[in-house]
Amino acid sequence: MSGEDNKNLNLRWIGAFNRRDWPAEAASRTGDYVAHMQGAPGPLDSQGWAEFMSLFATAFPDGEIAVEASISEGDVVASRWTMTGTHNGDFLGVPPTGRPVTMRGIDFSRVVDGKIAEHWAQFDVIGVMQQIGAMPAPA
Repeated sequence: MSGEDNKNLNLRWIGAFNRRDWPAEAASRTGDYVAHMQGAPGPLDSQGWAEFMSLFATAFPDGEIAVEASISEGDVVASRWTMTGTHNGDFLGVPPTGRPVTMRGIDFSRVVDGKIAEHWAQFDVIGVMQQIGAMPAPA
């Protein structure tokens, strides 16, 4: 696939999350998909990723990711994104607050045969915890 094809695949994958179209999201990944997530005890397989996404969508049911920039080189596409939503479900043990949140992040996805095979993500959990009142904001 070309770099543009890889970027478009990544946008379709994120679009499936935004629509909560879990079958389309899963169809964008290979059967042996692996995710490397901050805070996870180790790499997540496809089932672990699906569970993570479900918990995230429950915490922020109106959460929507907007890709602000992406680049592709070889079989890897990188994106910088912002998620906006409302904290209307449990998030890392914090009960719903109804507060709006903005979370920024970056990810890298490795593409194999037109599907995402491996994914690395970093996002601003501390900023979200501050926005929902679970941690003090910096002075």
